[in-house]
Amino acid sequence: MGNKTLALALLASISVIALSFTASRAGEGPETLNPEARMVEIDKLAAGKDEAASRAVVPYLRDSDPDVRAHAMSGLVGLGKNAVAPLLSIVGDEDVRWLVSGSLINIGQPAVAPTILALDNELPAVRRNALFILRQLEAREAIPAIRKALSDPDRTVQVQAIQAMAQFGGEEGLLAVSAKFDSENPTVRDTAISVLPRFGPDGIATLVSLLTYGNPDVRASAMREVGMLGTSDTRSLLRKGLMDRSPAVRFYAIEALGETNDPDVLPDVGGLCDDPDPGVREAANEALSRMPSAAQPLLFRLLRDGNVLQKISAATAIRKAKYRPAVQLLEASLRDPEKEVKVSAAAALMAIAEPSSVEALVNGLGDPELRWICVMALRKFGDTNIRPLLRRGSDPLMNHWKQYVLDGMGNRILDGCLETLQAEESTDMRIATVCSMRQIKDTRAVYPLITMLGDEKLGYLASAVLAQMGEVAVEPLLIALKDENPGKRARAAASLGEIGLTRVVKPLRDMLGDSDPEVRKVAQRAVQKLSGDEAAPSPNWVQKEWRPSAFPLN
Repeated sequence: MGNKTLALALLASISVIALSFTASRAGEGPETLNPEARMVEIDKLAAGKDEAASRAVVPYLRDSDPDVRAHAMSGLVGLGKNAVAPLLSIVGDEDVRWLVSGSLINIGQPAVAPTILALDNELPAVRRNALFILRQLEAREAIPAIRKALSDPDRTVQVQAIQAMAQFGGEEGLLAVSAKFDSENPTVRDTAISVLPRFGPDGIATLVSLLTYGNPDVRASAMREVGMLGTSDTRSLLRKGLMDRSPAVRFYAIEALGETNDPDVLPDVGGLCDDPDPGVREAANEALSRMPSAAQPLLFRLLRDGNVLQKISAATAIRKAKYRPAVQLLEASLRDPEKEVKVSAAAALMAIAEPSSVEALVNGLGDPELRWICVMALRKFGDTNIRPLLRRGSDPLMNHWKQYVLDGMGNRILDGCLETLQAEESTDMRIATVCSMRQIKDTRAVYPLITMLGDEKLGYLASAVLAQMGEVAVEPLLIALKDENPGKRARAAASLGEIGLTRVVKPLRDMLGDSDPEVRKVAQRAVQKLSGDEAAPSPNWVQKEWRPSAFPLN
């Protein structure tokens, strides 16, 4: 009785907590008074001590105030057997069923017989909730009625009946539950199998016997439950499940073995890396990824020498584990003759995000089968090692794709570009860097380009990029209008004209008196452009100078 008392107390607590989550129905709760006054009214009504008093208190279970609902529940429990019928009349109402169930459970034995009768109610919700109450009350006298409910036309009632039979245990209960293994409803069948361990050793023996059952769905459910037992005795059963004809059985066997985190299971799990079922392979990958260090010899062997499915599985497990020691082997796999293997290796490199692997992914841009996954990978972490993307060679197509990757990386490439401009002397790399900076909207990128405006080779390119950077470049360009280098002043004026902000018209007009004729000419064209004079000649100033076709600005 001690356990029963504890269970009742726990359920009473749960019911009280549920009070705060029960919504009142507009117009059904008598809320004309304040909460304190309503609680006083409940006490007055409950003083009647009869069923009529109980019916008068029941509406307060829908009150909007949780304290009022709790007080009503307490009052109904105090009314005892006189409250049973009124409570059972609304036990199927989802809005108050937890309060009603808690009240009946706390009333105890007087509620048992009427609740058993409720199992014949026409509403499935009433029958289902009545089973829950009887289960919590440990009402063994209800077993015959509960056994009958195992054949209820409603599956949710059957599920609750199965749970109740497992609560009471016993050989007859086990036999009754076992009859549901062949249910056409998966929920009913799985519930019947899941409660078997609650019947003790006999239930576990029955569960193990189901591993050889003719129905594969039954075997799969049984394998899942065996795996959840988590005992050393089940390890051999799980290994046998790896050879089952049903993919679902193999899946649950692998899943359970992987959750043991025992390296001894790795050879068994690794044997299913090329299973014909993709779900089974995925379970194997997941299990191997849990123990990457222990699985390294196996994973590396499969990645080097396995068949296509094994290589893909090994790469997938490495990706899931983000196992950095596999980077070099994954880079080698980018040259595998099978597309799926290459893509899996690239996906793993993308997840690991090792800066040294950027070079291999850049080379992958030249492979049409691998190109797009390499683009995604490089855009994810290529800013950690930007030089391979900036480096230009004799292959225009490769140069194009390198720039394509860079153009989608936004402000993330800022630090790499600044570092390259400071340290790199190669004109091609500096050109690529400048072209890439047009997407950056940060003043830290502007000033290095301002400095380059006076460069005879790169000045016009820097000017074009500054124009595309927009408003963030305006103030530094206005300062550049006062530079002693006339080429720098002219290119700054051209950039300001292209940006198109009318507030720069006055500073540009001031440049019409510049000592350098080229500066005056560029400033005049910029002013005409900003003033909206369509008759003004188009300067097309970028086209006048060398502009490498490998680095288009549009």
